[in-house]
Amino acid sequence: MFKKIKDTIKKYFSNRKGNEMVAIALVLIFIILAAAGPLRTLGNTTKNGIEGLNSRMEQVLNGEAN
Repeated sequence: MFKKIKDTIKKYFSNRKGNEMVAIALVLIFIILAAAGPLRTLGNTTKNGIEGLNSRMEQVLNGEAN
């Protein structure tokens, strides 16, 4: 019984492809979490710019522009 468990654990840790996939997944998760803040800020900046442009275009189209 213990030998079977030991062999299974040894087989699991000797699987290089599985370890590489886990490492890549962890790196991707880290990148996503690290980039979340700047991307949120970029999204807010873009949203504010589009709202300002939309307001200005409404003024121009309604003849209210300077």
